[in-house]
Amino acid sequence: MTRRIIDYFRKNVGQEITGEELKYLAKDRKEWARRVRELRTEQGWPIVTKNSGREDLAIGVYVLEEDRQAYEHDRSIPDSIRVAVLERDGFRCVECGWHRGMLSPDDPRKMLELHHKQHHKDRGGNTLNNLDTLCNVHHDEQHRRTRRSV
Repeated sequence: MTRRIIDYFRKNVGQEITGEELKYLAKDRKEWARRVRELRTEQGWPIVTKNSGREDLAIGVYVLEEDRQAYEHDRSIPDSIRVAVLERDGFRCVECGWHRGMLSPDDPRKMLELHHKQHHKDRGGNTLNNLDTLCNVHHDEQHRRTRRSV
C-alpha cells in the first residue's frame, strides 16, 4: 500500500493530490492517512498539507514538494524539538535568511530542513542546541562539505 502511494506522489511531484485519490490508491479506507503520515514522519518524504505549513492548500490536499527523502538521521527528530528549532530561527535558513514566503519556481530553495551541527555518527543528539534551520540548498551544501573533509 505504501509503495503505491509514494510511487503516485513521485509521479506527481509538486501537484496537489486529494485524500480521495490516496484512499483509492491504498484500497483501504481506514489506513491511507496513517501511511501518508508515515511517509512524511518516518521515511522523510517532504509531503505537505495545510496543517503542516502550506496555508494555500485546501484541507485534505497533499503535495510532495520534492522527489527526495530527508537524510535518514534527520527523520527521528521529535516534533516538539523540530518546532522549537524553527521558532528559534524565525522559520528562516540561518545561512541565507530564506523562508517559505520567498518560494519561487526559478529558485532551487524549496523547503526548510534541520541540520545537526554535530552529526549522529559523532554522538550528536536531536537537541535544540545541536540543530540549525537550513534551506534545502544550504543543507545539501553542508553535507557535501562534510563529505569532502572526511
